[in-house]
Amino acid sequence: LRTGDARQAFIGVCRDLRGVAQATNNKRAYSMLFEMLYPACFPVFTRAAEAFFDDPDVITSLLKFLQEFVNNKAQRVNFDNNSPNGILLFRETSSILVAYGSRILHHPIQTANPYKERYKGIALTLLTMTVALTGNYVNFGVFALYEDKALENALQVALQLILSVGLEDVLSFPKLSRHYFSFLDVLFRNHLPFVAAKDTGTFMNLMNVLHEGLQALDPPMSTHCASAIDYLASYLFINRDKDWQSLHMLQAHVAQDPSLLPKLTQTLFTQLLFGPYSNHWSVTRPMLSLMMADESSFTSYRQHLISTQSPENQQKLNEAFTKLLADVARNLEPTNRDRFAQHLATFRQSVRAFLTY
Repeated sequence: LRTGDARQAFIGVCRDLRGVAQATNNKRAYSMLFEMLYPACFPVFTRAAEAFFDDPDVITSLLKFLQEFVNNKAQRVNFDNNSPNGILLFRETSSILVAYGSRILHHPIQTANPYKERYKGIALTLLTMTVALTGNYVNFGVFALYEDKALENALQVALQLILSVGLEDVLSFPKLSRHYFSFLDVLFRNHLPFVAAKDTGTFMNLMNVLHEGLQALDPPMSTHCASAIDYLASYLFINRDKDWQSLHMLQAHVAQDPSLLPKLTQTLFTQLLFGPYSNHWSVTRPMLSLMMADESSFTSYRQHLISTQSPENQQKLNEAFTKLLADVARNLEPTNRDRFAQHLATFRQSVRAFLTY
C-alpha cells in the first residue's frame, strides 16, 4: 500500500466513494452502497489507516469518506429491526478510527504545518465519532452486554486524542475546536459512565477544558461546554440516591476538588451578567442543574456578589435573587427549566441596570 500508485488510487477511490455517499439520500440507495462495501472493503480501509496514518492526504480522504458514510442524514441509515448492520457499521468505523488514532498519538509533528499533519486528522476523527454516536442506528448497550470492546476502544482513542492537544492549539484552529467541543458534548450526554471510569486527573482535565470553553466568545463552543456541564450536573442530581458505581465514581472525582462546582457556578453567572447577549441562552441551561446538584455553590456566590455591592445595591440585588428563585421547584422537569430560564432573563436585565463589577 505504501507505493505511489496504490496511494493515489486509494485517495481517488475514497473521494469517489464520498461523492457517491453524499448522493445517497434515502434508505434504499444507502443500503445498496452499504452492501457493496461491507464486508469486502472495510478491511482495506482499516489497513490503509494503519499504513498511511502519517500521510495527511490519504487520511483526509479516508476520514472524509467515513464521516459521510456514517452520517445518518435524512434517516438514510435505517436497517431492518432484525438486521445487525448498524452494529457492524459502528464496529468497522471503530476499527478504522482506532487504527489511525492509536498510531498518530505517538507520531511527533515533523513539519511547520501542524494542522495539516496532525490536527486535521484528529478533527475528522472526532467529527466521525460524533456523527456515529448520534446517528441513532446503534444500541450501544449491546457492546457492554456482549463484552465487545469496539465502543470502549473508540471512545478511549478519541479521549486520548483530545487530551493530546493543548487548549491553546484547540482554540487556534476553528474547525478543530468545533469538532473537539462537539464530541465532548456528546461524550457527556450519552457516555458519562465511561468518563466516570477514568482517573481523577483525566476527569479534572476535561472539566478544565469545559470551563475554559465556557468562557469563549464563540457561541457554538460555549454552548457545547454549557451543555456538557448540564449533563454532568443533571446526572449527579437526578441519580443522587441511586447505588450506581458510575455515580459513586463521579461523586468521588468531584469531591477531590471542592471548588469545581462553585467555580462553574461563578463563571456561569459572570457570563450571564457581564458577557455578551449572544451567550445568554447557552449559559442559562446548566445553572439550574448546578444549583440542584450543589446548592451551597449558588448560596456562596449569591452572598459573595451581594457583599461586593453598596448597601443600596445590596438590597436591590437581594430582591432580584429572591424573584429569581420564586416558584422554582427542586426538580429538573422541562417546565421548571423553562420557568427558571425566563426568570434568569428578567434577572439579567434588572441587575445589569445597577450592578457594579
